[in-house]
Amino acid sequence: MSDDVVEPTQASPENRISRRRLLQGAGALAAAGAAVPILGGPASATTAAKSFGSYASRRSIKKTQLTLMSWEPFEPPEIAAWRQVTNTFQQKNPSIQVTWTGWPFANYDANVIAQAEAGNIAADVVMCPPELGSTLIQLYDLAVPIGDIATSLGLVPNPAHEQFRLNGKLYLLGILEVAFLLAYDRKILEKGGFSGPPESAGAWLEMTKKLTHGNQYGTLLINDAAAAADSWNTLQNFPLGFGGVWASGRNLTIDSKENIAAIQFYVDLVKASGLAGTVEAVLTKLWYNSQIATNFTVGFGAASLKSIAPQLYPTLASGPAPWAGHKAIARLHGNVVLKTSNHLDASLELCKWMIEPSNLWYVTQKNGYPVIPYSNFGSIIKGYNAFQAKSPWIGGFSKTNYVGEANILGDYVFAYAEIGNLIGTNVVKAISGSATVTEALQAAQQQAKSSIHLPK
Repeated sequence: MSDDVVEPTQASPENRISRRRLLQGAGALAAAGAAVPILGGPASATTAAKSFGSYASRRSIKKTQLTLMSWEPFEPPEIAAWRQVTNTFQQKNPSIQVTWTGWPFANYDANVIAQAEAGNIAADVVMCPPELGSTLIQLYDLAVPIGDIATSLGLVPNPAHEQFRLNGKLYLLGILEVAFLLAYDRKILEKGGFSGPPESAGAWLEMTKKLTHGNQYGTLLINDAAAAADSWNTLQNFPLGFGGVWASGRNLTIDSKENIAAIQFYVDLVKASGLAGTVEAVLTKLWYNSQIATNFTVGFGAASLKSIAPQLYPTLASGPAPWAGHKAIARLHGNVVLKTSNHLDASLELCKWMIEPSNLWYVTQKNGYPVIPYSNFGSIIKGYNAFQAKSPWIGGFSKTNYVGEANILGDYVFAYAEIGNLIGTNVVKAISGSATVTEALQAAQQQAKSSIHLPK
């Protein structure tokens, strides 16, 4: 362990580090709610100059202006690869200009939905986390079917796409998939006498208790009220280990006995870890500093971990969701083409270009995301399977039984954020001791029933 020990302390919300890792850039504008336009970059400008000559002549030629909305411009380790893909698209289609716009991931969904509620999303193509995709497709009816694009490329969308299929038509095509698993620090486990990760809930709790001492902690679970969205992102999984769901079809089941058992286990883990109430920024630093043994998290871009967590990365490994059935959420992120676009044909071409196998393969290699969400991708791109095998996430991915968020939220998947806020706010009370787990989930159930209404 490094001598650079971090103590878990409280910090103000403005100093938090997001789950999406040290977001940089135009945060002030984003916080104000305005989308931040980000142009295609030097490569596109150079191409335009070569194609159209002088500035005066370029002005005389009207380009098709496509707006691509995403959180990726605020992900420094990842955006360069995506910019290369869109810049090459512009080079091949000199009459089209692609402008990136959006917000950091922490408030991305809320800002896109705010535009939808106002009657117009200022984009042609929208990159969507799964809950946002379902909301735009189901609640606002803003997407066009695009499944034929995958067919034309010979790609077979993996089962996570089923959440975005209505009446036999597919409305979202995946560009990356981040799935939950139990990441762990091999060095800490071995030093504590454990030969591998826990594979049951009881074993996980006992390991957490044993490995929590001094400046070392057994488990990372984001649990402070200020990081409600990131806390819910993880917390949503726990009923899967106890036979529960948050909703079944049109029926909310937040306070079911299965969920009460699941959240009691979650609360026990948080308390056993010694990190109850610790802000997300400090938890992240402790994890990157190799002071936390296990972390229930998504397998995200390993390329970024190499640079931002050089101490952790060499000892990082993963196992399955440590409870009965080994079920966990796979979060499919993908593109939606808006029916409100004034350039529908060009938007469809951009969407096709972004999932063209060689482009997805390029981005995956650059950014280190281990899963490309097409079940036959390994037969199309040589080297993909070997690439996966080298990932620190592969152990967890191969042994976890993945489901989509629609499997635990039923018809309420469009209300992912609202339900999560209600559950998370009440669970914090259970962690602090101001309410029991049963009381917390009963309160969340009643609040959800009164405030969240299914579309007819």
